Amino acid sequence: MLNRVSKKQSKVNKELKKVYTELANERPHYCTGCGRSDVPLSHSHLIPRSYNKSLETNKENITYHCLSLGERKGCHEIWEGKDRSNLLDYMKNMETILQLDESYYFLINEF
Repeated sequence: MLNRVSKKQSKVNKELKKVYTELANERPHYCTGCGRSDVPLSHSHLIPRSYNKSLETNKENITYHCLSLGERKGCHEIWEGKDRSNLLDYMKNMETILQLDESYYFLINEF
């Protein structure tokens, strides 16, 4: 039996699909965390959708990060973890987070 999607979530899903299509047309297809283009990519929310729903369709809050392959941990997984400071896009992402949601910035910033 399939779970029904609420009207509200259906609207968000449609908007996300639109945003993802726009991003695909506007941005180069490579991982901003490691620079690779020969790996599967994922849309990665800098500020998690679960933390701030109002930013889930904001293009500034979304980047391309690669997915894990075998034993290799992908940048998407690294970004969602604690040790993300080695990613190439770490500083840029932190600046974006500070602009978009100061409370989340101070929550995750490793002073």
